[in-house]
Amino acid sequence: MDLCRDRDCSRVRFGDFVLDRADERVHGPGGPVKIGHKAYRVLVALVEQEGRLLTKEALFSDVWDGTIVSESALTSVIKELRRALGDESRTPRYIESVYGRGYRFLPAVDTVGEDDPAAHGPAEARPSGQANGRPVAVQPPLVLVSRFDDSAIHERFPHCAGQLREEVLSGIARFREIQLVAEGDGPVAFPDGGDRGYRLSATLLPNADGVKIVARVSRLGDGRVVWSENLALAENDSISGVEMLVRRIVGSALPAMDQDIDLGLPEASGGFFERYLIAKRRSLHAAGATEARAAAEELERIVGEQPGFGLAYPPLVRLYNTDFGWTALGASGRRERSRALELAKAGLAADRGNVHAYTVLAFCHLYHGEYALAQGCFEQALDLNPYNPLRVNEVASGVMYLGDFDRAAELLAMGLQLQHFADDSFHEDQGRLALLRGEHEAARLSLSAMARRSIWAELYLVAAEAQLEIPAWRERYTLLRTSLEGSWHDPGGPSDEDLLTWVQWHHPFRANCGDPLFTALREAVAAS
Repeated sequence: MDLCRDRDCSRVRFGDFVLDRADERVHGPGGPVKIGHKAYRVLVALVEQEGRLLTKEALFSDVWDGTIVSESALTSVIKELRRALGDESRTPRYIESVYGRGYRFLPAVDTVGEDDPAAHGPAEARPSGQANGRPVAVQPPLVLVSRFDDSAIHERFPHCAGQLREEVLSGIARFREIQLVAEGDGPVAFPDGGDRGYRLSATLLPNADGVKIVARVSRLGDGRVVWSENLALAENDSISGVEMLVRRIVGSALPAMDQDIDLGLPEASGGFFERYLIAKRRSLHAAGATEARAAAEELERIVGEQPGFGLAYPPLVRLYNTDFGWTALGASGRRERSRALELAKAGLAADRGNVHAYTVLAFCHLYHGEYALAQGCFEQALDLNPYNPLRVNEVASGVMYLGDFDRAAELLAMGLQLQHFADDSFHEDQGRLALLRGEHEAARLSLSAMARRSIWAELYLVAAEAQLEIPAWRERYTLLRTSLEGSWHDPGGPSDEDLLTWVQWHHPFRANCGDPLFTALREAVAAS
C-alpha cells in the first residue's frame, strides 16, 4: 500500500521526522527541516515506496517531469536529503543506494493522527530551546527566493528559470544561519515585519548566445538592494557551466546578506539570536583582549543556556584556538586547546549539517596532531557546502597543513571564483602557500598586495624579504617585534625562542611540511 497517497494519511512519521504532505513540510527534532522543492518531492516518492526500490528513471520521470537532466542533479538532491536527515551514505538509516539502479527508503513509516503531538511537528520546533526554564525564540534572518522571471525567454527556454531556481535553492539550503523560504510554497510569516529578511530574485533576459541573468538581493522591509550582479548562461553551456553560475549567485548573495546584517546590529540586545550575532561580531573584530574575552564569556553563556544551538560553538572554538582572535598572543595553551576540542565536538553533535562545525573541529584535530581525523572533517565540510567561500578557504588552509599544496591551490582558486575578488585573506593564504613551496618572490608579491596585513602576513613578508635579501625586511621586523610585544599575553613580550615556538604552535603542519616556512622565519630571526 502507498501510505502517503491516502488523503486521510497526509502526515506520516519515520524515525525522528514527520512528513506533512498537506503543508509540504518536514519536521525534525529541531523544528522544520530546510530542503528544496526537488528534495521534498524525492523524499515523498521514497516514502511512498515503503522500502521498495525506487529507480532513477522513475525519479527523473516523477520529480523532473521528464525533463532531461544529468544524473548529478539527482545525486545532488540525494546528498541534500541525507544532509538534512543526518544520514550517512556508508551506514544509512534512511536512504540506501542500490548501485546502478536507484534508492530504497529504510525506516518504517507510520501514520500520524491529528490528536498526536507530532502531527504539527515536535513541540520544541517552535522555540529552539530553553533558557532558565523559559522558551528561547531563535529567529535567524529569513531569505525568500522569488520565482525567477523568465517572461522574456520562456518561449525559447521554457525550463531554464525553474531549473536554475531549484539549483539555487539547493545551494542556499546548505547555509545554516538563515530561514529559507521558496515563494509559492505557502504563506510566509515575516519576523519583525521583514526588517531582518531578504528577497533573492532573478530576471532572465535574451542574450546573443543564450540567457542574461540579472540577480539581486534586497531587503524585505525597505526594498534596499544589498547585492546585484549580471551573469550569462550560453545556450550550449555544459552542466559544469550551470553549476558554476549557481556557485556565483549563492557564493555572493549570502555573504552580502551577512555583511548587511552585521552593519545593522545594535551594540547590545536581549534577543537570543541578536545576542549570538553581536557576540560573534565581537569575536571577529575585537579591539583588544578584554573585548575578545568578553565575547568568549557571552558565547559560553549562550551555549550553556541552549546547548543545542550549534551556530554559537564555532566562533567560541576559534577564540580559544587563536589567542582570543590574536588579541592576547601566546594565550592559547593546552587548556584552551582542550576546551576548544570539547566545544567543537559538542557543536558538531548539536548540528551535523553545519559546515562550520566540521572546519573548526578539523582545525582542533590538527592542533592535537590527529591528521586523519582532520582530513575527514575537511572533506565532509567541502561535501556539505562547496558554495561558501569562507569555508572553502578554510579547507584550503587546512590541506596546506596536511601537506597537499596542489589541492590547496585548487581550493583557493575555487574560493576566488565564488567571491569574484581577491581579498586580504586570499593574498595571505597565497603568500603562505608560496613560502611553503619556496617561491619567495611570489610570496612577497601576494603579501604586498594586501590592504591591511595581519601579524601572520607581516611575519611571512619578513621571511620572504629576508630570503630575497631585500634590505627593508630588518626595519619591518623591528616594527613587527614592537607590535608583538604590545599584544603579548605576558608583560615583557616573547624571546626569540618563544616567538619561534609560538609560530609552530599555531602552524600545525603534518611531519616536515612546514619546514620551508619555519626555516625562513628562523633564519630571519637569527639574522635580525
